[in-house]
Amino acid sequence: IGNKLWTYDLFKTIVGVPGDIYEFGCWKGSNLMFLAKLNHLLEPYAPKRIFGFDNFSGLPEATQKDGSFAQTQVGNYLGNETQLRKAIELFDFEKKVLLITGDALKTIPKFKNDNPDAICSLAYLDFDLYEPTMEALNLIDCSISVGGLVIFDEAGTEDWPGETVAMKEFLKSTSHKFEMLSNPISRQPTIALKRVA
Repeated sequence: IGNKLWTYDLFKTIVGVPGDIYEFGCWKGSNLMFLAKLNHLLEPYAPKRIFGFDNFSGLPEATQKDGSFAQTQVGNYLGNETQLRKAIELFDFEKKVLLITGDALKTIPKFKNDNPDAICSLAYLDFDLYEPTMEALNLIDCSISVGGLVIFDEAGTEDWPGETVAMKEFLKSTSHKFEMLSNPISRQPTIALKRVA
């Protein structure tokens, strides 16, 4: 409940902020559908779309930056694309929620190239690992609106240092200014960045 409450509190701050919503790492789709329903309830006439990026084959190989625990998790968090598409259809969200399936190291650069006019109001990062998280942050850096949010599911945690390293590198390299927020009521998501300039 705490997870959903904090996500809801964050979401309310991007109502009226231009740009689509991205989730990087959908797993079974619970959070993706939650974001879609919040958008439907709070911004029913906004042209925002919700993009869900996932390989639907579980966690890929980790790097040294991801630590020893992550290297034992290959294949875990395997989602079910067919089941998620059925849920999207059930709520008539076919035109609102779009899945980008495949290896993020390939799909995100292609998405960036195919959508040079992309604008993002909220990005939820749940890739866990350094390399795909950095790829997502590269997309966000050129598309995040002032007032937009970047939410990290595992940054700052002991088991998933790669996400923390990616966040710190992003903050060091970006020309944007962000306010950092910490979740006071639940274990995840851990940190949110709000673009202020």
